Amino acid sequence: MKKIPTKQHCLRVKRLLQLDPEDSAIIYHRGGIQSMRDDTDVELDFRQESNFFYLTGVEEAGFHVVIDLQTETVHLIPPTIPDYEKLWKGPSDAPAVLLDRYDADTIVREADLPQLLCAIQPDIIFTLDITDTSALEGLLPKATLNVSALPVAIHEARLLKFPHEIQLIRRAVHMSSHAHVSLMQHARPRLYEWELEARFRWACARNGLKWQSYLPIVASGPRTATLHYTKNDQLIPDTRHTLILVDAGGEYRCYGSDVTRTFPASGVFSPEAKTVYNIVLKVQETILSRLKPGVLWSDMHWLGVRILTQELIRIGIFKKANVSDVLLLTRAFYFHGTGHSVGLDVHDVGGRSAGIVSVRGAPSFDISRPLEKDMILTVEPGLYFNDISLASWAKDERFNAYVDWDVVNRYRVTGGVRIEDTVRITEDGIENMTLVPKSVSDIEALMAKSRQ
Repeated sequence: MKKIPTKQHCLRVKRLLQLDPEDSAIIYHRGGIQSMRDDTDVELDFRQESNFFYLTGVEEAGFHVVIDLQTETVHLIPPTIPDYEKLWKGPSDAPAVLLDRYDADTIVREADLPQLLCAIQPDIIFTLDITDTSALEGLLPKATLNVSALPVAIHEARLLKFPHEIQLIRRAVHMSSHAHVSLMQHARPRLYEWELEARFRWACARNGLKWQSYLPIVASGPRTATLHYTKNDQLIPDTRHTLILVDAGGEYRCYGSDVTRTFPASGVFSPEAKTVYNIVLKVQETILSRLKPGVLWSDMHWLGVRILTQELIRIGIFKKANVSDVLLLTRAFYFHGTGHSVGLDVHDVGGRSAGIVSVRGAPSFDISRPLEKDMILTVEPGLYFNDISLASWAKDERFNAYVDWDVVNRYRVTGGVRIEDTVRITEDGIENMTLVPKSVSDIEALMAKSRQ
């Protein structure tokens, strides 16, 4: 497997730390450790801590790293494996093997970590507040431990992707796209949602994506209006309105993807479902057409909300209204942000300061930070008829004055629709990495072909 050039990541972080040239400083971080199921000797799946992977490319448990910022030397420290564990898991990799696999300058035994630190004698130790620093205790009593600067620098570094990171994410999105297509071809009423989840995981794994970026959402019928439905344990209803919403993405070498598609269980959209679906598609395609460096994500979010509002007026959900009268009331039907940063985490770091994530309630935007080339983010508008949301808004006299509940109930049977693509900001627009069909005609044609 090709080595990831993570030393470039380390050097970018160093630049962002803005050190005085005379400062003797190191970055110290410790990766994740293997966890066991409660009160057993059964191992849980291990996934590396994202910041450690960014600095080292190591997916295995138990490693440390010391980065000498003056000499720009990356010292990788593998775990010490007792002989009795080697009996069960095999021998440790030789230093030469590790140097061939990872972008480090030296391999240092854990027993030799004190000598390494004494030789460097750093004045500053940059680390994260989540890092286990017990291995440093008593070794550098005069050094200053700084836990505030590194998170800011590493999060900023991770926001703009290197070409090799883009390639890894592109592969994750492409292979996840194939898995989504497989689900559209396989889906039928009266299957269990978990059967589709299993098929998605299998389709990812057979294309090299061993892990999922997050718990897959496979929602059918009324559950499509629940944003983070992950039970995936219900029978898919056999009605003409039934939609299936799949929000899922595989992970390749710790780099994630995030794709959502909504499609009819029967293979054909009902008129009501088609109307709702095309509204969401219109919002997404409009936003995608406007993205480029310099654009403010807040403008894109409110553009989407305005289009949704216009469409809700058009189909009669909002009656006798101007857009400005009911713009904020659209939150009853659309109560999340329009996208977020993607990288080593599916809701990646750096997004909040870049204005491309949301929090509960109103979007949390930094309007001073425009989009930049090589940011990777999602565009994921939705329209939902969520019983809890609607019951809450039904208590609002102003909402009731504008809403035609008969029309709401006509479309309520569709549940909800979300359409999500993962895209990269380019010099003058976007690269849409997502390959799954999303027009009504293309989805119906794909599903019809699989039913022949």
